[in-house]
Amino acid sequence: MLFNSVIFIAVFLPIALLGWYVLQRLENPAPAKTFLIGMSLWFYGYYNIGYLWILLASLAFNYVVSGLLDRHKGSRGLLTLGILGNLGLLFYFKYFNFFIDNCNFFLHTDIHLEKIALPLGISFFTFQQLSFVVERYKGGAPHYSILDYVFFVSFFPQLIAGPIVLHSELIPQLQERKNRRFSASVFYDGLTLFILGLAKKVLLADTLAVLVNAEYANIHALDAPSAWIVICWYMAELYFDFSGYCDMARGTAGMFGFRLPENFDSPFRAASVREFWRRWHMTLSRFLTRYIYIPLGGNRKGKARQCVNLLAVFLISGLWHGANWTFVLWGLMHGLAVVFETLFPKVRFPKEWMNRLATAVFVTLSFSIFRSDSLSQAALLWRRLFAGGNTGMFLGICNVLQFPENYVLIKLLGTWAPAALNPLFVFCMILLSGLVILFLSGRTAEQWIAEKGGTPAGTFWLGTLFTWSFLSLSQVSVFLYFNF
Repeated sequence: MLFNSVIFIAVFLPIALLGWYVLQRLENPAPAKTFLIGMSLWFYGYYNIGYLWILLASLAFNYVVSGLLDRHKGSRGLLTLGILGNLGLLFYFKYFNFFIDNCNFFLHTDIHLEKIALPLGISFFTFQQLSFVVERYKGGAPHYSILDYVFFVSFFPQLIAGPIVLHSELIPQLQERKNRRFSASVFYDGLTLFILGLAKKVLLADTLAVLVNAEYANIHALDAPSAWIVICWYMAELYFDFSGYCDMARGTAGMFGFRLPENFDSPFRAASVREFWRRWHMTLSRFLTRYIYIPLGGNRKGKARQCVNLLAVFLISGLWHGANWTFVLWGLMHGLAVVFETLFPKVRFPKEWMNRLATAVFVTLSFSIFRSDSLSQAALLWRRLFAGGNTGMFLGICNVLQFPENYVLIKLLGTWAPAALNPLFVFCMILLSGLVILFLSGRTAEQWIAEKGGTPAGTFWLGTLFTWSFLSLSQVSVFLYFNF
């Protein structure tokens, strides 16, 4: 089920909230937990009920491993079993086709295999449970009740695309009795964050996607200026799409009285690639640092080993995002950039804005490969970026900017003043680009809520954004990170 859908906003969410708070009145917390677990399974199975058994099997396996670790504390064998079980599940569904395709290519074999569908959210709930198994082995997590554990993993706001939550961030909130009471202020803040995230997704990301999707399917026709516009718009689309999802996830959790960790902190203000990863997909960076980088030795074994560890982490990050050589190359680029910054920390531009601009350009170029379907498509795109000339394609890409909001105006101009259509599309391009820059450099959603959320003007804008976004749900699109 999608956050940006009528059934979620008008049916699922009201039922879930009503049932949760009514059942919270009972002395026994088990019915409320069971109810919300059931709603979370409905939420997950709604997209494809066939994926539900994979989630349930993963939950059962990890809970059994956790129980065994309670009896056999510090067992390396059980830790290995838990890690291999989780990675094996992820490898089969996410990477097995990739593995077979590369075997056929490099070894000249002819293995035929029906494509294995990627279950929704498998990367997120697998990493979340991996972290729990490791913490159980280290003695940093107790063996929770079955209800608490299943709730921790399946809680629907963060189940499909994060943020990647640690047991210590959610289960204590679930067990704390004071958190079972309804709080109007907490609920309002959660609702406000949800609305802002919905607007990011529906009004910004989906609008930018119109041009990005059209032109990524038409790369051979792009010239240099239009190619640069396309990759910049994709970078903005990805940010508004994923951060919008995370805002909706955190806002929804807030309406139930739970606080989830932040996943974005104004990443385009970063003045280095290392800083970018402290601000972008923060819970993934935390996971990779805590469970891969530090166990490999981190920065404790000299510069050479540190650089190898950094490259390993970023290559794993690339593969985590998808089974394609484009993701491997993308991860390698970021790894090499961070290694360079580690070895030469004083190599910087004299002005901070110059470092921010250089970081933004690098990140945008690298994510153009991330978006490409193949290395050959990425190579073609880069040829257009740096050797595409200027053929006047700018007007061509502007002409795809046709939305419900400008539909009537386009029809009127097409009938009475067709010569004004091109200026209108150029105006739409400039307006959207300006809004992107404004929102990327402005306050975060939570900063805006703290400053404006409770004011009459803030309430008016929230109502306007919600109404506009809800009326635009006829153009529902999935979140980009559902693919990862």
